[in-house]
Amino acid sequence: MLIMSTVNISLPEKQIDIIDDMTERFGFESRSEFIRSLIRFVAVRPDIIESAAIFPFAAPPEKSAEKIVSAFTKAGKYSDSFIKDLKEGLSESDYFTK
Repeated sequence: MLIMSTVNISLPEKQIDIIDDMTERFGFESRSEFIRSLIRFVAVRPDIIESAAIFPFAAPPEKSAEKIVSAFTKAGKYSDSFIKDLKEGLSESDYFTK
């Protein structure tokens, strides 16, 4: 017989809404079963916690300042002054390459 314990957590209403939506959308019987499923998933994929722990502050995968500026320029949605500031900011960073 499987013995279960109760764990109470406090979440913002928006996160509860997300849980409820996903529970319904993916056919989970309850919020608890949805959360247990997430825990089972993380147990076999602990690497995903590394991403979650730093989200949304993960470093961008692209390190080429030139490619980044080119992509923003090609999008055609950004002003010349924004592109200029972007170039300047990326050039001052130790993370991005020239």
